[in-house]
Formats: sequence, C-alpha cells, structure tokens
Amino acid sequence: TDEFIGDVMIPEIAEGYLGEIGYRFMREHWGSGFAYEAVSAVIEHCKSTLNFKRLFATIENKIIPSKKLIEKLGFTLVAVLPESHLQGRVADVAYYSRIV
Repeated sequence: TDEFIGDVMIPEIAEGYLGEIGYRFMREHWGSGFAYEAVSAVIEHCKSTLNFKRLFATIENKIIPSKKLIEKLGFTLVAVLPESHLQGRVADVAYYSRIV
C-alpha cells in the first residue's frame, strides 16, 4: 500500500568514508521486522554503491528496542555520552559504530 510506516536515512559525514544511519518507524509497526529489513538494505547500499567504510548511529540510551536492533545489525557500542545533544534536546546518548 501507500501507507507510510517509517524511513531510514544516511547523511554522509565524510565523503566516501563515513555515514550516519538513522531510522524511525510508526509505533504500530514496531516489532514487525520492517526496521531490520529496511536498515539491512540501507547498510548493503552503503557498502555496494556508496562504498562507505564505516557507519555510526546515535541512539537515546534508554530506548532499549532500538539499541537491540542496531546491535543485531552488527553495530558495536563505542560509548555512552551523558547529557548530550540529541535532536534538539539533552539526553544520554549511546554511540554505535560498525565497519561496512
């Protein structure tokens, strides 16, 4: 259908090397596997087409399902940054990274 269920984005941080992956899905579609499928496809695109070497993700530390998803996708927790800037507010942020 044409129903919007979510999106995945990859702003390039360092040309041809590093990208940040982000995603958001409508709450009614959480836990259905759409995020895993979509983010996996974007990671493959980053590798095969964009030739990125590394991806990173910043996730609010208290959002456990999102952290579990990114870990399932092969990202490793690098650091938790207390009281950091996240989308216009202050929150504890988990910083993840993976080689593509």
